[in-house]
Amino acid sequence: MAVLTHSHREQVRVASGLDVLAAIWLFISAFAVSMYYGLAWSNAIVAVVVFILAGIRATRAETTPGLSWINFLLGIWVLISPWAVHSTQTHAAITNNVIMGIIMIILPLWSALAGGTNVRTTDTAELNNRGL
Repeated sequence: MAVLTHSHREQVRVASGLDVLAAIWLFISAFAVSMYYGLAWSNAIVAVVVFILAGIRATRAETTPGLSWINFLLGIWVLISPWAVHSTQTHAAITNNVIMGIIMIILPLWSALAGGTNVRTTDTAELNNRGL
């Protein structure tokens, strides 16, 4: 388990918090942006999963780095899904998914790298216990 510095923990919280907001928009856009049935449901389901995982990641930064990688993969899906669902999509739907996909790739990547498992800090009490 990684022990994160305050700065790393805050970066994880900010990135994951922004990912929660992106998930909220993705959910809303599934119904607000003109999309065909398959893409709308894909966006709604992915939005709920990202919302839950990013929320957990934001509140438990030290113990959940893998959740950011799952959200990273879901961001890739959001990016390619207009073409993967094999239905003709509107320009607005494609644009929305491309922009949201890029955002939902960058934010979890930031969260994962800010709070990666190799981050280790040593506090004063631990140094004193070691006699240093």
